[in-house]
Amino acid sequence: MVSLSFEGIGDLVFQDENKFSNKFLKLIYRAIKHNEKNEKLINLLKMEIEDLEDLSDIITEFVRISEKEVILIIDEVDKSSNNQLFLSFIGMLRNKYLLREAGKDYTFKSVILAGLHDVKNLKLKLRKEEETKYNSPWNIAVDFNVDMSFSSEEIATMLEDYCNDNELIMDIEMLSKEVFFFTNGYPYLVSRLCQIIDEIIYVDNKKSWSIADIQNAVKILLEERNTLFDSVIKNLENNNELYQYIYDLIVNGFDKNFNNYNPIIEIGIIYGYFKNTNGKVTLSNKIFSEIIYNYMVSKLENNYSKIDEYNFKTQFLETNGGLNIEKILYE
Repeated sequence: MVSLSFEGIGDLVFQDENKFSNKFLKLIYRAIKHNEKNEKLINLLKMEIEDLEDLSDIITEFVRISEKEVILIIDEVDKSSNNQLFLSFIGMLRNKYLLREAGKDYTFKSVILAGLHDVKNLKLKLRKEEETKYNSPWNIAVDFNVDMSFSSEEIATMLEDYCNDNELIMDIEMLSKEVFFFTNGYPYLVSRLCQIIDEIIYVDNKKSWSIADIQNAVKILLEERNTLFDSVIKNLENNNELYQYIYDLIVNGFDKNFNNYNPIIEIGIIYGYFKNTNGKVTLSNKIFSEIIYNYMVSKLENNYSKIDEYNFKTQFLETNGGLNIEKILYE
């Protein structure tokens, strides 16, 4: 197992084939030097090489000398994936995989690329004036279909443990459904709400929780600043299309049809902001919806020339001018 990360190695490395190839060998060397006893392998990784072709030859020899299956894990791959060199690199790995299957080469048994985005959505932008385009240089991939969110039943098991530890009796089913109602099972939000009740609301005297406690915790959470909310705002500010799409959803009240192939919807799902509700795109949970909505409205208030764009009431109006009471209550 060779595990390494592209985090912190600098953007300049990804601008030069020679620098990247030698840096990659050094990363492998650092990953195995403390546990590897084979001097041939160690000396191989210390060699100076010129380009990706040389790197390919070193990988072949590395795996051959190892006389065992080698799995490569690269973390933070999307940090510097927006360039031709990185795509050429993973294209080289893919070609070696195909040659190995034909019995013509040695290479890693598996390559695991870890990052925020699906590898099929790696972007390429060669020069500043060029449009960013999607590329699929690595079409040998396995889907990851694990739902990382908590169900209301899983939240209930957490509350049961809490009750047992603190000798409390609570309506666990009702409370777990209320937590799920606000969070949709988003792990951090579930944990933070429970933490607020335990460590802020009932810090000095442990008591049974009520629905009002959860609602109070939501208010406290919405008023705090944390790394999750900072990340949400940063992702919106770094992607104008995503910002405008969500603005239309929650400020203008537009309906958007859900489609997995829409790149804006896909990135929103990756970030955990969107979900499919009866074929329509909606915000994944009420807390995200409130945080983003308040932020966008606050920005409008800073620009009075655009205050008329704040079309809050129209999203609750029927075509005949009447109020959509069901939508008002749902929101």
